[in-house]
Order: sequence, then structure tokens, then C-alpha cells
Amino acid sequence: MKAQALPRLSARLLHSAILGLALAALAPAVSAAGSTNDAKAPEISEQALDADTTYKQVDLKTLVAASRTEVPGQRIIFAPSPIRFRATLGALPSPQKSEYLMSALGMMKISNPPKVSQRIALDYGGERPLAAYIEDAAAARLAREVKPGDARTFYAFHVYNSTRGPALLVMSFAD
Repeated sequence: MKAQALPRLSARLLHSAILGLALAALAPAVSAAGSTNDAKAPEISEQALDADTTYKQVDLKTLVAASRTEVPGQRIIFAPSPIRFRATLGALPSPQKSEYLMSALGMMKISNPPKVSQRIALDYGGERPLAAYIEDAAAARLAREVKPGDARTFYAFHVYNSTRGPALLVMSFAD
């Protein structure tokens, strides 16, 4: 019985070590004084000027499948990456707690984080809709202009992965 538990424990420790190294490599370097080498903190904002070149085009169905973690409850946080994708609105904005999202953005030293208190459901052709955080001003505009079943191009930041797939923060949308 102990012989079977040892390989499982070793694999778990190896996985944790790899995850720790990956997070350390992605985190900004911190000096002994606690500063981040005087580097300017990244900012998350709606980049309307040239959104098509700023936000990388992704297939949401592929992203969801590739972003699911295997360990229940596990979340892998990384520097938010700007993406755009086509999806159908599955549900209008509804209240959503965002403390974990704000903590993740804080860990990545994001300056000027957006106000987020809602989520939307995105139908992308998967088994069930994907819940995504949405910035409050974008949520108000979405509620006025779009109804469930309408397809749009969404501009978002991919903030972390979990067993449910990617945690996305929608900043804007377009026809």
C-alpha cells in the first residue's frame, strides 16, 4: 500500500514544484527592498485605439479545452493576456463576486484595476456556457445593446485558469 502512495505523492510534489517555478518565472522580479526593479506596473484598460492588433484572436472552444486544470480547486494565475474571440451572449450581466479576480490582478501588480461586479455567460459551442467576468461599464453597455442569442466579438483579458477553464475579464465588445 505504501508503494502505491509514494508514486502519487512524488507526482504531486513534482507538479507543485513545476507550478511554483512557472509562477516564479512569470512574476516580476522583486529586489531586497521589495520594489519591482522600478518597472512600471502593467495596466488593464480598454484599448479602443487599435484593438484588432492589440488583442490576439483566439478560438474560445480551443482556449477553454486547453485552459482547464486537472486538480479540483486549482487555479493557475499568470500575467493577463489580451485576447479577442467570437461568442454568443448566453445571459445578460448578473452580480458576481470578484474578490479572487482582484487578488489575482493584485498579485500580478496590475495598476488601475477595472471595476468588476458582474459576469456574463458566453455560448461558444461547448457543453455549457462559460461564465466570464465583465467590467462594469462594458456590462452596462452590453445590457443596453445586446440580447441573449446575439453573437459578438469580445475583447477580454485571460487572467487565470481553473477546472472550469479560463477566467476571462471582458473589457469590451463589437459587432
